Amino acid sequence: MILRTELRRSTAPVVGITLPVLSLALLYSTTGPWGKTTAPWDEQWIGLAQWTRYLSLFLLPLVLGAGAWQGMRERRSGVLELFASTPRTAWRRVLPTACAVGLALTAGYLVLLVFGGVRVTKTASYFPVGWLPVAGVMVLALVGVALLGAGIGRLVPWLVAPPVLAVALLAGLVVLDQAGWPRLLTPVFSGLEVGVHTSVAGSVTVSQALWFTGIGLTGFGLLFATKATTRVAALLPVVLGAAVAVPVLSGVDSVVVADPAARALVCDDDGPRVCVTRAHADYLPAITGPARRALTLLGRLPSPPTSVVEMVPEERLRAPAGATPVFILTLPLPDPDELETRILGSVGAPDCGLTYDWEASDRLIAARIIVAGWLTGELKPVPGINYVWDRLRSDIEDTWRALRALPPAEQASRVAALREAAVFCRGEVTGL
Repeated sequence: MILRTELRRSTAPVVGITLPVLSLALLYSTTGPWGKTTAPWDEQWIGLAQWTRYLSLFLLPLVLGAGAWQGMRERRSGVLELFASTPRTAWRRVLPTACAVGLALTAGYLVLLVFGGVRVTKTASYFPVGWLPVAGVMVLALVGVALLGAGIGRLVPWLVAPPVLAVALLAGLVVLDQAGWPRLLTPVFSGLEVGVHTSVAGSVTVSQALWFTGIGLTGFGLLFATKATTRVAALLPVVLGAAVAVPVLSGVDSVVVADPAARALVCDDDGPRVCVTRAHADYLPAITGPARRALTLLGRLPSPPTSVVEMVPEERLRAPAGATPVFILTLPLPDPDELETRILGSVGAPDCGLTYDWEASDRLIAARIIVAGWLTGELKPVPGINYVWDRLRSDIEDTWRALRALPPAEQASRVAALREAAVFCRGEVTGL
């Protein structure tokens, strides 16, 4: 009954409703990073956790300001001394408020996750359990920051306090996001750190959970602290949280760790073998046709590849022998013709990575374009490496015309040499 009354009286329900509405407005109306990776927020579970946490950059300042407004309510209403005269202890008086805030924010975030989860279930068959604690940290962050705002608002009941706190936190989050390891003290994962084949390191998740729990406990303590000594004591949880989290987070080499289950191969062996990772198992039927057509054309090469295997980008140098690697770097998948051209552009060779200078890299990619053109009979840009076509188009076309002017046997020999350069990552490509 007390909790129900507090929910009606507090600003918590408004913030709880605003949270998913604002989040969905950002996700749908802005071109953010959440739509540019292999783990979109509405197609993969880890993407849902990652990009809803990214929104904390905008949500936490709002939550802090709302918490401060809630915390200053009693003092500005002049009922603080009246409430203090009741038989209940101070912490029991503020407990319903804290519970109302926590319940409303948790419910608001769960609404967002449920909405995204319904969309994800339509496209993703792989369910990584590790996404749950990654998302759970966001709940601790929202509740912790709201309670901290309430505690500060109770100590500083000025009308300007909520907007000032909100703007200050927004500025702080933006700065921390560019500050190396200190950004791990926020829920934000910027850039492309977490993908469909990775998850957040357990040490990062645990440390962040302790940090945000400390923030929340400190905010709760400030809500009922009336003396200087109790206010100082209220800071103890956040200090302890920092003492544990900072040494761990500052020593983290990488936020992400590989997800072995997501990287396991799922294959179609009803014909030439075509494999994708477990995380992309739903895309196997769409890839099989173009991949097998590409393998048929690649069969004209000496020692041709016999299978197509999806490779994780960071493992691009470890393609299995006799396999043509394919990388699913963007979603949705390209149309079948473009996908076939991409596979032909690999010429059955692994990606060489950045093991040579840029000029040599361009020439190797140009060799792939020429070999793909010879296999199809049409010289054209290969999707994904158009930049090399733009830079070396004249050399590519000259080499193509010279190649086509040779007798068929000599053409095959020249193409074999070009492919060998690509397979063994040789920077010097004859004829280019």
